[in-house]
Amino acid sequence: MDINQSNEEKNLPIRQLEEATSFSKYYDDKRFWRKVRRIAQKVGGSVLKPVLMLFYMMKSDSVSLKDKAYIVGALGYFVLPIDIVPDFIAGLGYTDDLAVITLLIKYLKDNITPEIEMRADAKVRDLMETKA
Repeated sequence: MDINQSNEEKNLPIRQLEEATSFSKYYDDKRFWRKVRRIAQKVGGSVLKPVLMLFYMMKSDSVSLKDKAYIVGALGYFVLPIDIVPDFIAGLGYTDDLAVITLLIKYLKDNITPEIEMRADAKVRDLMETKA
């Protein structure tokens, strides 16, 4: 972090993650997999992989409950049918989802085990081979 950043700037990502937990009420596994399968061919592996890594981190016993709360919130936002930037807008629709997911991946990078990464890669390959 930049030493010239204020404490408020340094805490911004944490505040954003805490705000994201309010979307956890929208998450459930069925909704998650339905959306993943629906968008797989449209968005490709580079978007799906971080989403899937979060999913597998959420299922991991080694991730803290606090971090799982952040994950469920981010995935709840991901499955939410109404976004700040609607998903159907070509080129922009998933940018808000991806911003939250990218922030969380950076925050939780120490929780990404080789197994989680391999599971996400395998699922991306499977989804890319399956016709939508």
